[in-house]
Amino acid sequence: MMQFNNWLLVIPARLSSERLPRKPLQRLGGRYLIEQVYHNLKALTAHGVEIVVACDSKDVEQVCLNANIPTVMTKASHPSGTDRCNEVAKQRSKSFILNVQGDEPFVELEDLKRLMIAVETTKSPMGTLGFRSKSRADFENPNHVKIVRSSTGHALYFSRAPIPCYRDYQKVPQPDFSFYQHVGVYGFSKDSLSEFCALPQSPLETIEKLEQLRAVEAGWRILVCETQNLGFGIDTPEDLTRAENFLKSRAAGSGGGRV
Repeated sequence: MMQFNNWLLVIPARLSSERLPRKPLQRLGGRYLIEQVYHNLKALTAHGVEIVVACDSKDVEQVCLNANIPTVMTKASHPSGTDRCNEVAKQRSKSFILNVQGDEPFVELEDLKRLMIAVETTKSPMGTLGFRSKSRADFENPNHVKIVRSSTGHALYFSRAPIPCYRDYQKVPQPDFSFYQHVGVYGFSKDSLSEFCALPQSPLETIEKLEQLRAVEAGWRILVCETQNLGFGIDTPEDLTRAENFLKSRAAGSGGGRV
């Protein structure tokens, strides 16, 4: 069995959310959302991965304790989940850190394993996932982040805008149309995570509201591993309903596939 004893997986869980109040404590599939995320990832502990929830609320902490989920209370002042991960990483001796957001209950474990292997073997300071999509609706949706990826598998840019810009977009036939859609999971070495959080917020990061652009502007080579599984995060009540329906269909034996 492949082992990842050098890895710490942190699930940052912030209680407040503008679009979905008290998001980690919303119910999904008979569990709290934060429980569902942990339940999906728990099998990685058999491969040596240490998993911990990094929260900012006593309510979330208590739910995790009741469910026997390892948790750390972190500062409420952190501007991002990455900073929350960094606080926990400093308390541990693991050499590599995986950041899986507390609103991502459908991340595929095989994708995470491939990402961990790639970050560790290539000594990349930072790695993430990208899904090759043919959905024009997702391409045009600013809530879905796009990646332009180099021939070496590294990110050239991330944007909420439709990139790359097809000059004759409306004329491109569906079989020839594709783009990389970002899946917001990140792998770091412990040192690079600390360095990232010490960087000042960058102009492009401020414009696009995408913190990974801080690393791009600093000249970092972000490795993008391709995944066949898009999944989706829970950001709105509509997402929660969609996720509930997906779980029901999977339980009924109608298969998984794209969610």
